[in-house]
Amino acid sequence: MHSTRRSVSLIAGTVLLGLLAVLIAGAHWISPYDPVQQHAAERLEKPSAQHPFGTDRFGRDLLARTLHGGQITLLSAMAALSGALAIGLAVGLAAGMFHNSLLDRLFMRMIDVLLAFPFMVLAMVVAALFGTSLFHLLLAVIAVGWVTFARLARSVVLQARNETSFAAARVLGASNRTLILRELAPKALSPVLILATFELGSLILSIAALSFLGLGAQPPTPEWGSMLADGREYVLQSPHIMFGPALFIMLSVLAFNLIGEGLRDRLDPYEKPQL
Repeated sequence: MHSTRRSVSLIAGTVLLGLLAVLIAGAHWISPYDPVQQHAAERLEKPSAQHPFGTDRFGRDLLARTLHGGQITLLSAMAALSGALAIGLAVGLAAGMFHNSLLDRLFMRMIDVLLAFPFMVLAMVVAALFGTSLFHLLLAVIAVGWVTFARLARSVVLQARNETSFAAARVLGASNRTLILRELAPKALSPVLILATFELGSLILSIAALSFLGLGAQPPTPEWGSMLADGREYVLQSPHIMFGPALFIMLSVLAFNLIGEGLRDRLDPYEKPQL
């Protein structure tokens, strides 16, 4: 029963993500309209055969903007995740390997300081210092996002240091580099990748939320969060204007959560089957 449920979750998430990827990658073929070209005569049109998601206040096709915006949002989330994952894994491995050292204490105090700052506040500080742009938004996301990966990697490494294989390798004279790469990193990789799948959904929400506040992609660039912000003044008059980006945000987060759940059940050695 447990095996069937985790397979269904993983398959459903993979299929949903594959469908979204095909739609977003095929934006040029699915919708023939330029996502930034304005058509004043077609502004705020309701969904139709010509414009399946309708048009916005500038007469731009919302299906085209949603699909092209998905490319920006998802690629931004992937880039932020890659940066946060690389930094977090490196810090967690180093802190765990040299437990109770000055390096470990320094990293842990840094993590405590970053956790004390709400993510939105830090993003606003970065925007105030460097200006509002998608690149600066990604810097803010990475600056906070690595912390969760570092803490998880460190905890896994501390457990792995107590295993017989690690002690044997150290007795045999393995260098610190060899111990990290061969004994510790492989054990930390699976739980960190599982967390990364869940975090990808959170990153999509964070990037969309910050873009909604005007801290990310700037007009006329299509991006899901900025599209929601652009249409909020017309939501009562033309509610369809919010449908496309809201739907794709929801489906993307759902897909990554389903995949993460399935991977956790398959790869987590501490996950016990439910009777």
